[in-house]
Amino acid sequence: MAIQTHQPDRIVTRAPGRGWLLRAAAALALSAAAASAWAADFPQRSIQLILSFPPGGATDVLARELSQRLGDTLGQSVVVLNRPGAGGLIGMQAAARSQADGYTLYISSVMSNSIYEAINGKQQVSLDGDFDAVGAIASAPHILVTPSSLGIRDYAGLVALLKAAPGKYNYASMGAGTLSNLEGEIFKEQAGVQALQIPYKGSSQALPEVIAGSSVFMFDSVTSSLPHKEGGRINVLGVASAKRLPVMPDVPTLKELGVQGLEAENLFALMAPKGTPRDRLDIVARALDQAQGDTGFRKAIEAQGFQVSEISGQALPQFILDQQAFWREKVKALDIQIGK
Repeated sequence: MAIQTHQPDRIVTRAPGRGWLLRAAAALALSAAAASAWAADFPQRSIQLILSFPPGGATDVLARELSQRLGDTLGQSVVVLNRPGAGGLIGMQAAARSQADGYTLYISSVMSNSIYEAINGKQQVSLDGDFDAVGAIASAPHILVTPSSLGIRDYAGLVALLKAAPGKYNYASMGAGTLSNLEGEIFKEQAGVQALQIPYKGSSQALPEVIAGSSVFMFDSVTSSLPHKEGGRINVLGVASAKRLPVMPDVPTLKELGVQGLEAENLFALMAPKGTPRDRLDIVARALDQAQGDTGFRKAIEAQGFQVSEISGQALPQFILDQQAFWREKVKALDIQIGK
């Protein structure tokens, strides 16, 4: 390497001296040491984990199981803050507008966030534009359920019932524009059947109507439906996932039954406000990896119908983009319009 110095009438080129090299090396070492010390100092206080769901549900259980283990690894408390409402937008906005210093994290329901954006267009905040990915946590596929009083015990039986009386029957959803709604519409498209959607405000309102027989099917979470399956009040016909669930290994996946495009595994991912220092994200990502390897954590979330995600942190940003593109296409093809 050479250094050029300007003198009045000529350019003089000379080799750098030993002192310059020593100063450069010292500066680099100091910079590396400062970065290492800065990362080692994180976290120095509690971390808030924002969630777009109310307390008490399956996602809340997932968040609290994760927060406990992250806190144990990081040596600081991780506090869950529930910010439900507006299809998840309230929680997303609260997280995205927080300081990008590693002390605010967000659990995203990637599929729900993608569907909301597909229906409503880009709002004030989006996963790909306002967040950095930390890592994939777990997925929670929905299941196709029918009332046991209907006497339908398999997928073929439900399709035959609906085809025999086009438009006669209803299906329940967790609300217009929700994943449950889109799953119902994709099912109708795939099976070539007709049924009218009856939207409710969440599973807690919709599932009792299915059990009572007001609607003949619904796509619901494992957490809500499992007690009713065990109590004999509903039959589970299929799982919208790539593989069968440990909590109900006798139930086939919809793909096994020949249904395409319904591997709707709702991935929950750990995100941070855009611009959060990479060193701090890496520290949290390592703590997440450790939590996912914990047997107690796995058992606790599997009991809620979750499965630890196999998507790597490196693959997560592209997965989010793929989900956004997939649901934009589905919403357009199915002509899903809310409030228009």
